[in-house]
Amino acid sequence: MCALCAVLGRSTHWTDMTGRAEFQANGNKITRRYERARRAALIRPLLNQLGLELNDWGGSSWLVSNRAGKNEEVYQLTEIWAAAERLAGQSCDPLDPNLLELLAAGSH
Repeated sequence: MCALCAVLGRSTHWTDMTGRAEFQANGNKITRRYERARRAALIRPLLNQLGLELNDWGGSSWLVSNRAGKNEEVYQLTEIWAAAERLAGQSCDPLDPNLLELLAAGSH
C-alpha cells in the first residue's frame, strides 16, 4: 500500500479516545495530537530497551528506527511491535517481566 492510500484510508481504531465525550484529560476533550503524544511516551521506553526509536511522522504514521539507521513506517499502533521485532532482530514482548522490572526501576 502506498503512503497516501494508507493515510487516506486510515480508520478509527477501537482504542482511539479522540472526540469521545466520555474521555477527558484534565477536564478537556482529548485531541488526536495529545493522544498520539501520550501513546508515544508510553511506547518509547519499551522500544529503547531494544535499541529502537519511535517518532510520530506527521500525525499520520509512526517511524520505528534502529541504531544502524534502518527504519520502517507503520500506520497503526498495532503494527509497531512487528516492525520492532524485524528491526531489533528479536522478539518484542512489551509484557516481559524482566523488561517491566527494568522500566519500573527507572533504567530506561
